[in-house]
Amino acid sequence: MFAKKSDFLLFFPLFLLLAVSVHGQEQPPKLMTPAEFHDLDWQAKVRHFELLKQLDQNKVQQQGDYDVFFYRLDLDASDLDHEVIWGTASTYAVSLVNDFDIVLLDFSSNMEVDSVKSCGDDVAYTHASDYLEIYLNQSYNTGEEFEVTVSYHGHPGPGYFGDVFWWDTHTGFPIIQTLSEPWGAREWWACKDDPSDKADSADINYTVRDDMIAASNGVLVEVIDNGNGTKTYKWEERYPIVTYLVSLAATNYEVIDDWYYTLDADSMPITHYVYPEHYNNALEDLSITPDAIACYADLFMEYPFTEEKYGHAIFEWGGAMEHQTCTSYGSVLIRGNHWYDFILVHELAHMWWGDMVTCATWPDIWLNEGFASYSEALWFEHLGGWDDYHEYMIYGLPVSDPSGPIYDPDPLFGGNTVYHKGAWVLHMLRNVMGEEAFFEGLTDYGTRYMYQSAITTEFIAVMEDHYPSGDLRWYFYPWLWGMNRPWYGYSYMYEDVGGGEYELFIHVDQKQPQPAPFFTMPIDFLIEGAVEETTFVAFNDTLVSDWRVVFSEEPVDVTLDPGDWILCMKSQGGYALNIVTTSLPDGDPGVYYSQIIEGRGGTSPYGWEVSEGELPQGLELDTLSGELSGTPTLDERAYFTIEVTDQNQNTDTQRYVLVIGNPTGVDDEFVSNVPEEFKLLQNYPNPFNAVTTINYQLPQHGHVRLDIYNLLGQRIETLVDEEQEAGYRSVSWRASEVGSGIYFMRLQAGEESHIRKMLLIK
Repeated sequence: MFAKKSDFLLFFPLFLLLAVSVHGQEQPPKLMTPAEFHDLDWQAKVRHFELLKQLDQNKVQQQGDYDVFFYRLDLDASDLDHEVIWGTASTYAVSLVNDFDIVLLDFSSNMEVDSVKSCGDDVAYTHASDYLEIYLNQSYNTGEEFEVTVSYHGHPGPGYFGDVFWWDTHTGFPIIQTLSEPWGAREWWACKDDPSDKADSADINYTVRDDMIAASNGVLVEVIDNGNGTKTYKWEERYPIVTYLVSLAATNYEVIDDWYYTLDADSMPITHYVYPEHYNNALEDLSITPDAIACYADLFMEYPFTEEKYGHAIFEWGGAMEHQTCTSYGSVLIRGNHWYDFILVHELAHMWWGDMVTCATWPDIWLNEGFASYSEALWFEHLGGWDDYHEYMIYGLPVSDPSGPIYDPDPLFGGNTVYHKGAWVLHMLRNVMGEEAFFEGLTDYGTRYMYQSAITTEFIAVMEDHYPSGDLRWYFYPWLWGMNRPWYGYSYMYEDVGGGEYELFIHVDQKQPQPAPFFTMPIDFLIEGAVEETTFVAFNDTLVSDWRVVFSEEPVDVTLDPGDWILCMKSQGGYALNIVTTSLPDGDPGVYYSQIIEGRGGTSPYGWEVSEGELPQGLELDTLSGELSGTPTLDERAYFTIEVTDQNQNTDTQRYVLVIGNPTGVDDEFVSNVPEEFKLLQNYPNPFNAVTTINYQLPQHGHVRLDIYNLLGQRIETLVDEEQEAGYRSVSWRASEVGSGIYFMRLQAGEESHIRKMLLIK
């Protein structure tokens, strides 16, 4: 019986050492926490992301001229003495342009190309700088299919983070293994190594020594004894698959068979390939697999590869990798006591989030890793309910600052930001949207992009379809593209209003320093009395906010975010002088208007004044009572700030917009959370292929112009040219009339000017 989640967390402080497996070296297993596993997972891939800075964008565009629909890989890895592989990799694709006659594949320069053929004929090629450029004997037009076959051999190089195809041993017996995420497939076979282009299917045939079993993706359709001391394992993957998920693990495996019963009561095989020496421990640790699949099938949608299988292949690495239908699982994780169940369910969740729906670009990697990390918490919720879920979010997925941005972070990886903070974005979104809408949105996202690749803005668009107002940019922008977290300073006071009721005044201001942005969020407040308690939900969309609540008894305590639904810091202080009238109703010309601006806290009497802006014509502010009254004379939209001062010279201000009649001119909603500086932010996504979003911030009202320029300095489009109020702004650019390349966006307001570069790839 596996350890309960609560028991697991008790051990957190005792084991702070990482489980590390160095190729070719035996090290004693040391227990690691979820945070350490997530860091290890990405530390192993770090150098690959240096490729992002080196990619030749012309090459990237060239690969966009065709779409792969099938791979056939024949690989002989039986030469254990020399550690040399011999292979043929065939790519079947369709042209997306007319006059297509050059195929560009990714293939390591460490490997030796023996020949390249197309339709059975030899064709010319060049092989340099990890690219294989193939010159076809004929050209193809849009929609026409072609095929190229590369024969090669060599010892796969170390790649950018270490071995991606390597030989090792366990208890003296050899093992062959691969781990290609993110750009490692090119190290051992020629392919289009791009997560946005999935092949519809693949045949994967591995020849290994005849005392070894070769585990891989999909269904094992045949094992051929070649009569020369080798066997060939023929695997078929008939679901779409991306190159980095193609895998091989071969050794003297013993097989554990199990079954998963689908939501329709059909059966699917579960096949685990385990080392003989830890068969019994593996039998125990992997026994949760059917229940875990059922858990995620119920939460998300049916397991996406039911016509094939799921299972694990044990290999010599300190972590695990979500190879499609056959997760590679580190031997150090097999202990027989379920310690690493969180890793097992993390990799399983990738079958939905990473394998079924794959991040289209590596800056979108949180769509894989943040989702799988959040699914760990969902598994513990399945086992132990809310308490275990809540405990795992706090202790299993902690976030330290600095953190973020989650999208395209610098560096472009990291357990703290991509895994943990990415998981928290989903945790918070669940509360923002509500239970039903959140999980309906996840299912819809999986359905729309099933067996495809997706980008962050596409995920956002799906979730917005399930959110009542249809707009979640206010939520996603600061959390995905911003840094760190909000820091809420809050206080409260109350007054007895008679009849057994009390009026409660709650004050919140966000105190987080730069570079953290302002965070718009719903905030739960638990209001407790001696007998009753209630939860008040406030929508915090300004830097300084005040709310009033009527409670049925004298309040004893008020707690901000008692359920930890927000990744935040919070501190409670004494209630100071605050203006509690936060908005004013509209008025009409010629109609008498009267509103009292109220204050609480401080020491009366209060004094009132207009400290910035101007009141609508015809209105006055009583400096003693705070009454705003008079008869407006014009249709106008007035922006002004009112300041209150108490007897001890304490002050507070509140900014207002007051609409009289039907004014013309600027229609932008007044934003009170005014940024402190003028700034043009980086567009997202970037690179982009059709539409990108540009965000900027204005510290004050003024005329704003946002232009797009090409590399020649020619202005090709003006996106904004108007008067705007202070605040955060967002605008989209649909680049339908221009070609791929580098473009510049220039934001100008008064004497301020900012320029940023962006990359369009079509």
